[in-house]
Amino acid sequence: MAGSSPKLHRYIDARHRQLGSIFKENIGPVACVFIADPADMRLVFAKEGKYPQHLLPEAWTVYNQLHNASRGLFFMDGVEWLHFRRILNPALLKGDQQWLQQCCEPPIARLVAQICASPDKPPIRQLLYHWSLEVIVSVLIGPDQYCQSRRRLEDQIGLLASSVHSVFETSAKMALISSSLAAKWRLPRWKKFEAAATTALRAATALVESLESNEGLLGRLQGQMTANELAKIVTDLILAAGDTTAFSMEWLLYLVAKHPEVQIRLRTEPTESPYLKNTVKEALRLYPVAPFLTRILSEDIQIKGFDIPAGTVLILSIFTSGRDSESFPEPQRFDPERWAEGRALRAASLPFAMGSR
Repeated sequence: MAGSSPKLHRYIDARHRQLGSIFKENIGPVACVFIADPADMRLVFAKEGKYPQHLLPEAWTVYNQLHNASRGLFFMDGVEWLHFRRILNPALLKGDQQWLQQCCEPPIARLVAQICASPDKPPIRQLLYHWSLEVIVSVLIGPDQYCQSRRRLEDQIGLLASSVHSVFETSAKMALISSSLAAKWRLPRWKKFEAAATTALRAATALVESLESNEGLLGRLQGQMTANELAKIVTDLILAAGDTTAFSMEWLLYLVAKHPEVQIRLRTEPTESPYLKNTVKEALRLYPVAPFLTRILSEDIQIKGFDIPAGTVLILSIFTSGRDSESFPEPQRFDPERWAEGRALRAASLPFAMGSR
């Protein structure tokens, strides 16, 4: 397939414009059906069943097999996935979420202080990777414990931040080749990914084992799973959230920096104004957390007149759907105010998907 991994979303976006909102093409060794219409995406989510299945990155599945690595929620399916999801949902998605905001405040204050103390061009990506992991640690153990433990955990968080970034870079280069063959032949790109993954998993596991608290998420999960289960869940949470949080914030800061009028309004709007939330939504529309989401059909389905059998890998083109001119006039323009125009736009942008997974 044409298109290199770092620009795959651009290539697929161009293919949608050439072929329409649905087409079939290979991603490396995997045959996939790409979908860009938000209405069709919602149909897929409605049909995903009790145990949604997604396409796991082959590089990680091969790594887990070779290293006998037992992983967390992202790699679970079926009854096991549903069991742990039902434990985590009340803690993270339901009830009063004020505690999460309180956990985020100390790392945010520290990030702002670091940026203000930096020269004209602070190492923003490095700072954001470190900040995103500090936020996760604060959520895990609570803001008070985070403030007390931050200096002790500084080196561990720094090592983890650099290793998570290496995992992102090396795994992207594995996307378009067979990971099983790359591992068998010990190709250089496989060895780089394997080394990065090993370092990241060890660093994350060591960090989790050093955390103890009756507050935060760890306190809320006490007694609901074994220590080993908790370690697996939290380790994968750290690895998955560190990279995506850092990059999403980097794009948000970039867009706001390029639009002084948005900066001015953000400073002058009252705290309760929806403008800040609309600014985040607009940034995620243009640069979603992931440009694609995957699902493996559990039953036959018809989309745009095409019969698609169970077992088909569907790629939901979130990057393309967020830039559709029919849903978003002047789609390339960064305009937070468009989100104040009504509820219809919400159905056309799915940066975090929907459904139970």
